[in-house]
Amino acid sequence: MQIDSRPALPDPEAARQLISEVVPSFGPPMAAQAREQAEIVRLFLQSRRLAADPRDVFALCADIFGGIYGPYGNWSWYSRMGSILSPYFSPEAPWTTMGEPWRIIERVNSLKAHLTSAGHPPIRASEIPSVAFRPMLSDLYDYLVRLSDAFMALPRPIFPPAVSPPGFARLREDVVAETVSQELARLINEGLSCHQACLSGRWPTNPGLDRRFQDSFSPFLTAEVGTQYVKANQGFKYLERISEAALQQTQFATDYRTIVGDQHLPIYAAFIAIAVNYLAEVLELMPDYTEASGQGKRRDPVTVYGNVGAIHSQVSHSSISVANTVSNIGTTIQAVADRGETSVAAAIRALAEAVQRDPGLAEELRTQLLDHVADVADAAAAPEEPRRLSRARAAMAAITAAAGTSSQLAQTIGTWQDVLNQFF
Repeated sequence: MQIDSRPALPDPEAARQLISEVVPSFGPPMAAQAREQAEIVRLFLQSRRLAADPRDVFALCADIFGGIYGPYGNWSWYSRMGSILSPYFSPEAPWTTMGEPWRIIERVNSLKAHLTSAGHPPIRASEIPSVAFRPMLSDLYDYLVRLSDAFMALPRPIFPPAVSPPGFARLREDVVAETVSQELARLINEGLSCHQACLSGRWPTNPGLDRRFQDSFSPFLTAEVGTQYVKANQGFKYLERISEAALQQTQFATDYRTIVGDQHLPIYAAFIAIAVNYLAEVLELMPDYTEASGQGKRRDPVTVYGNVGAIHSQVSHSSISVANTVSNIGTTIQAVADRGETSVAAAIRALAEAVQRDPGLAEELRTQLLDHVADVADAAAAPEEPRRLSRARAAMAAITAAAGTSSQLAQTIGTWQDVLNQFF
């Protein structure tokens, strides 16, 4: 399984922005439900049911707060609301730290344990509600009103800054780097297909995508590869669980469709966009990870012909990898030229040829610089994408630094500097 070394990926920053803008719209319908729950409690306080049977009080509180740890379909109303917000906010969100729900639950459970304890005399309902149930339910009503206000003011979720995989990582000794790369490529393709399906209005049919993404990092000895992914894509695993639960015939599914509705698929696609970009970065770093793991042994000299010339080298990575890089650069240069940017295309072509042919470059450095030239070409082909431009600027800095040891490369950069600077 192969993909282009730099496939057309959705913009992760745009994905983060979409999630941040959409989530506050969940607040008003959640606030309306909180008000409805408060009204149920108010009517209960005014009815004779409060003095009829303590079990009615327990049932009411269970509907609102009970069953905290049950399956999605059996969760209480409060837990269903928290689950809907779980992909976007930490457990310390304002509505979870008010404290009242847990104190109310403790009071309910304490009363229930007292009234049902072995050997306790029969309870006459009139003996208890005025001194226990009524104040507790009044507190519950007040809390639900405040909770409604908190939902109405639902803030935008705050995501951590863009996270990248570590520059250095090692693989386990019992895995083959090429196999890991192939699996990453397969998963990126799967993610892109799912992303497109979501944007086309089709509900995902391959649950567990986030789990499979995370499993792809298990061959690494360096745990940071996986932990950085989790940091980059917090909430994806919760959204996937919600996606499965929302397809079932449960009260949670009904609530979710009422509150989130048509926003689910764009948000799901946004999480996929963030995830596949991280996987693509790991795939781009695989040559470095392979060498760090002792699997990047030097090979016999090879000659690789691409669209921008020939390279004669004793490469540290496979000749196929170098050939793909050279070929991709040539294809991208042609696309830039076809768009009418002939001077830019000529500058990048000269840069690629200088890297290939300069005898003053060490072969390992030559291979790395070709990757940098590919980044520059990609940015020229899509200058409207901030991520590509950022990579291109870093790539040009690395190429310029390497030119200090190479008169031919330095001369090429000097010749085409004005053209390249207008883009990077």
